[in-house]
Amino acid sequence: MYALKSEPEAAGFWAWFNDNQARLAKVATNIDDMTMDEIEPVLDELSSILHEADDRLFAELGADAHGKPRLVVTADGELDAMLLARDLVAIAPAYDGWTLSALREREEAVTSVGLPGGGELDMSEAVFVMEVHAGKAEIAVGLDRWDGSRSEDHTAAVEQYIEQVLGEADYAAGVSGVLALPIADLQQEADPWPIKALVSEFDRLLG
Repeated sequence: MYALKSEPEAAGFWAWFNDNQARLAKVATNIDDMTMDEIEPVLDELSSILHEADDRLFAELGADAHGKPRLVVTADGELDAMLLARDLVAIAPAYDGWTLSALREREEAVTSVGLPGGGELDMSEAVFVMEVHAGKAEIAVGLDRWDGSRSEDHTAAVEQYIEQVLGEADYAAGVSGVLALPIADLQQEADPWPIKALVSEFDRLLG
């Protein structure tokens, strides 16, 4: 097992979690109906206790597909810390009613993704080109609705979308760069695929 920064702190995190799981579950299953004043103290304390095990680890609370409270321990895309996240979850006791997992898993593709600063980016007509160099993919995504004044926001939203559909581990290990651009510009340079084929193409090229 890849050693955590301090095994006592790692065990201490789960001891704290055990003592606080009721209020954590309340936030996880009611987060959309709670105010930030109610949520932030719980999340701040959760983050602080987790950082005692390793400050590269982060926690995400929410409900799983069955409405059960879920804790995801994530390395927030930092490849070197992903084993730490997995090791921390591996030593967790069994908690009835909870789903515990390490790293953000692959999610179903959505038709739109939020833009930094507000608004949404339509992904329904998006296309992509993927090139692999030195075992990592460079991905260019062409967008039908393009606002040149928000090009950086578009790229950030596309990066978020790709991490969601590939999952945290595959994104960090297998993607070297993402670029968003107008769909017409991409089509002039290449014969792109529809965005719905991105995951299968990634798996085909990178296994």
